Amino acid sequence: MAIKMNLAVQGIINGSTLQVLIEDGWIKDVGIFSGTVLQHYKLLDTQGILLPGFIDIHVHGGGGADTMDATMEAYHHICKTHAQHGTTGLLLTTITQSDEAIVRVLKSYNSQDEIQGAEILGFHLEGPFINPEKPGAQPKEFIQLPEARLLKKWFEISHGRIKLITLAPEMPDAESVIETAIQLGIVVSAGHSNATYLEAIKGFKAGIKDTTHLFNAMSALNHREPGLVGASFDSQDVYAEIIADTIHVHPAVLRLAARIKGVEHLMLITDAVSAACMPEGTYELGGQSVSSVSGAVRLADGTLAGSALTLDRAVQNMLSCSAVNPVDIPLITSSNQSRMLGLPYGKIGVGSPASLISLDDQWAVTHTIVRGNLVYQK
Repeated sequence: MAIKMNLAVQGIINGSTLQVLIEDGWIKDVGIFSGTVLQHYKLLDTQGILLPGFIDIHVHGGGGADTMDATMEAYHHICKTHAQHGTTGLLLTTITQSDEAIVRVLKSYNSQDEIQGAEILGFHLEGPFINPEKPGAQPKEFIQLPEARLLKKWFEISHGRIKLITLAPEMPDAESVIETAIQLGIVVSAGHSNATYLEAIKGFKAGIKDTTHLFNAMSALNHREPGLVGASFDSQDVYAEIIADTIHVHPAVLRLAARIKGVEHLMLITDAVSAACMPEGTYELGGQSVSSVSGAVRLADGTLAGSALTLDRAVQNMLSCSAVNPVDIPLITSSNQSRMLGLPYGKIGVGSPASLISLDDQWAVTHTIVRGNLVYQK
């Protein structure tokens, strides 16, 4: 059960031991306070590094549950599982599926049902407006041509909770969907795409802000045809998600991506499926059977099908391969995501939501606080 109270969370911020005063889910003050002030708070001395909570904008499942299960019970499992690894907010991510299946997911979320874990910040629709030449683990039979009418319908059914959509910008009528998404306040990401460099640049100019799991399920970088990867690298203001499990992307390429995109526009994601934080075995991804073995999740034909990653592990991988410095971690795990989506997270400051985490010197999560609630303690 989450513990809700006025908290004074003590830990290390930028090298100094400070206290974060939390009231009603918001940060009231940050500093060093006297006993007279602290007597009004429950002191939680984490003895660790305090960071803004991680935000995962691309997560299909975890703890044996899948977003496509379309139940609040499944969402509870997903949010609780990832909160134990530092995620304080996430976008429940669908896969390419039938209209009926997507509608079930969008209708199933009840905002009045308290989640004991990461906060659900909305939905990420991964597909179905993608290129059948780059399906990845998305079921080909449900891929559709882009249709603005469908997006409007889904947005209304979700009560405005769709925050992000992945599509292939080179597909017919993609521009009309991009325009509609922008009008609705939905961020558009290019992914599962075989776009040429020029097609991708055209999509970015039309308003696409993000690149879905950079390098995976997209046209590759070539010195004569830069493709979507090259277009993303060449567009400084475009964000890029990356799966730092060292399976989807080699450590050397993680370093290259961080250097080229810069830590101000790179975002760690998990792309986690139901197998995350579960024993090796067989699980489901949107009705498809997947196998989790040696840290990789695959379809029967060997295609990578999401991951078993958690964001704390992604952080550890980025640091161990020297892709980023410790000071960069808040940017790639929270601040960039918040800025792209227009959310008030990504910093530990007065007036910010009290969603923060504590990590030990090995970058393992020891405490997770979501909107002032202590939802996990190691």
